[in-house]
Amino acid sequence: MKTVKIASKTSGVSIRSVRPRFKYTFKKADVPLEIKGSHSEKILKNSNFYLSDKPIEKPEKVAQKPLKQEKSWLQELEDIKGIGKKSAEDIIIVYPNKGDLLKILSEKKKLPFPDNIEKLLKDNFIQ
Repeated sequence: MKTVKIASKTSGVSIRSVRPRFKYTFKKADVPLEIKGSHSEKILKNSNFYLSDKPIEKPEKVAQKPLKQEKSWLQELEDIKGIGKKSAEDIIIVYPNKGDLLKILSEKKKLPFPDNIEKLLKDNFIQ
C-alpha cells in the first residue's frame, strides 16, 4: 500500500471523509503525517494541505504511572481489626458494596449483626 507524506499549512486542522472513510488531525503546522495514497488525492484537493518531504516525527513515549490497586470491598472489611473473613463475608451478603452499608449507617439504622461488629463498622466508616 502506497503512502504519502502530507502536511498542513496551519495547526490544529482535522480533515475527514465519508468515501473513502478516513479522519486525520494535523496537530502542528508543517509536520507531515503518513497518509494512504487513496486518501491523499482527496486531501490534496484542499489548498491548506501539501506534499511534504520532511521526516515524520515519532510521538514521544510518556511514562505512565502504574494504576494504584484499590482494595476490594471484602479486603477493606477484613482489614478492620476485629472483623474476620467470616464476618466480612456475612457483611457482603447483606451489603454487597460499600455504598449500601454507608447509606444504612448514615440513616442510623440498626444493622443485622452482633453489636460488636456494628460498633466496629460505625467506628471505621462514620466520622
